[in-house]
Amino acid sequence: MVTLFAIIAILLYLASSFVQYQATRHPQSKSRKQVLSLGSLAVVFHGLAWFTPLINHTMDLSFFHVGSLISLVISAIILISALRKPLETLFLGVFPMAAIIMACNLAFGALAQPVKITDSGLMSHIILSIMAYSVLSIAAFQAVLLIFQDRQLKHKHMSGIMRVLPPLQTMDRLLFDMIGMGMFLLTLAIVSGFLFLEDLFAQHLVHKTAFTLMAWSVYGALLLGHWRFGWRGTVASKWTLVGTGLLIAAYFGSKLVLEIILKR
Repeated sequence: MVTLFAIIAILLYLASSFVQYQATRHPQSKSRKQVLSLGSLAVVFHGLAWFTPLINHTMDLSFFHVGSLISLVISAIILISALRKPLETLFLGVFPMAAIIMACNLAFGALAQPVKITDSGLMSHIILSIMAYSVLSIAAFQAVLLIFQDRQLKHKHMSGIMRVLPPLQTMDRLLFDMIGMGMFLLTLAIVSGFLFLEDLFAQHLVHKTAFTLMAWSVYGALLLGHWRFGWRGTVASKWTLVGTGLLIAAYFGSKLVLEIILKR
C-alpha cells in the first residue's frame, strides 16, 4: 500500500509540474486551479506514503526516506502559501525534486534498516526535529535568493532564474511564512526534547541544545523585529542565515565534540 501511495504521489507531482510548465509557456492559459489540485493530491498521497509505516512504530532514517519527509514539508508549505500568493513557478523546482527523491526512496528503500521505536514521544521528537531543520534550511535558501534578487533589482539587471521567480515582495512574504512555520516546529521539537529525552546534558547533548536554543532566539528576534520594526529584505535574509548557521553548528558541532574531541 505504501508503494502504491508513493507511485501515485510521484505521478501527481509530475503531472502538476507539466501543467505548470505549459502555463509558464502560455501565460494566457487558466490552469492555476488544476495545478493546485494536482499538487494538493500529490502532497496528500506523499503524506500517506511517509506516515503509514509509523503505525507499526517503525521509522526509516535512511538518507532518501528523510529526504522524502523534507520534500513533503517543503511542498506542503509552498503549496499552502501559493493559495494566497502567486508562487506557482516555484512548483517547477519543488515538485520534480519531490518526485525524484520519492523515486530514489522506492528504488533504494529495500536496502534500509527501519528502526523500531516504541516510545511515541521520542518518535515525535525525531519527526519534529527533521521537519523544523528542513523548513529552516529551505528558508536559508530562500534568503539567499532574496539577497541576489534584491541586488539585481537595485542594479536593474535580472538574469537567469531570477526572471522566473515571483516578485520580491512575494518572495519576502514566503520567507517569513517559512520562518514562522519553522519556528513553530522548532519550538515543538525543543519542548518534546525536554519532555521525552531523559536528560539532555547526561546524554552529552549540551552543545546541540545550546546552539539550538541560540538559533531559536535568533529566529524569535527576527519574527519580533519583523512584526515590531518591519524588518525584511536583506536584513531579514542575513539574520535567517545566522539562525541556520547556528542550527548547522548544533548538529555538526555536537558531532565534532562527541566523536572527535570526546571520542564518543
